[in-house]
Amino acid sequence: MTQLANAKFSLNDFELQNGIYFPSDYEQLNKTKHKQTWDKIGKTYYGSQKIEQLAETSPIKDDYTLLTGRPGGTWNKFPLNKSVDSILELGCGYGRAPLHLSKDKSLRCQKYYGIDISEPLLRRLIKVKQEYDFFPGSEFNLICTSAEILPLEDNSIDLVISNCVFMHIPDAQLRNLLAEISRVLKPGGIFVFNHSFHNKFCPSHIIHNFIRRLNLFSRNPVYLKQYSAIEIEEMLADAGIKTKCPQYTVEPTEEYAILPETIKGIPMPFAKAINRSLKPSDALKGTLAYGFSAYSTQLD
Repeated sequence: MTQLANAKFSLNDFELQNGIYFPSDYEQLNKTKHKQTWDKIGKTYYGSQKIEQLAETSPIKDDYTLLTGRPGGTWNKFPLNKSVDSILELGCGYGRAPLHLSKDKSLRCQKYYGIDISEPLLRRLIKVKQEYDFFPGSEFNLICTSAEILPLEDNSIDLVISNCVFMHIPDAQLRNLLAEISRVLKPGGIFVFNHSFHNKFCPSHIIHNFIRRLNLFSRNPVYLKQYSAIEIEEMLADAGIKTKCPQYTVEPTEEYAILPETIKGIPMPFAKAINRSLKPSDALKGTLAYGFSAYSTQLD
């Protein structure tokens, strides 16, 4: 753990501007390459900027899945009509996961905290919230910061969620973040980290890693470390999450890959079709899975 892990912040240390909390060192944060990368990505992420350009008669107004798609994976296991006091979402983006959970799963909360390093994505989340009013009546707190230190009180959060985020966080920072999650999670609280870790044994990643090592000067800054299921279990235990929330599982995703579907942004012929055709045995799922999810098994 770094000395950052001993620091503590609250939202009182942040400045609220136009619906978003910003840290006092935001100018310094803006100078980091990681934030600059995600601000750039956030301007066009998944085409979500369409929400700002839609006519009132657009079909998306009636069917939000045309804008967001339906996230699958662990979210399919989420119970219906669950109600909690507080939700923390890490890497909330433009609100795809909470929109789905609110509208499709009827999840309710009193307070929602959404953290993302990308200001453009948070600005878009505000527009998505205005259009679709997910988590109606709840208190919304959107925080633009790096997620290594969470500006929340100890034992204050009932449910922590994240969707396809942790694989983009450097290893040391991720370990600090998991310890912070453990700190703010209520004893007996629950978490869902959907498709959050890349699988180090996946053949597609192994090939991609080899190609990345050949180019010392142009590496994708958002494609980072991969883990085995055992390493993920150890990280969760070391962070104290196992103590706060002992009933959870780490399982391979249902997306499998033996070939990279793109290399340096160039589509690889037939790779997608080959990967989609894979139907591994139970013994091979942990090897061929693109990634892993970790979630509380007692979601009810």
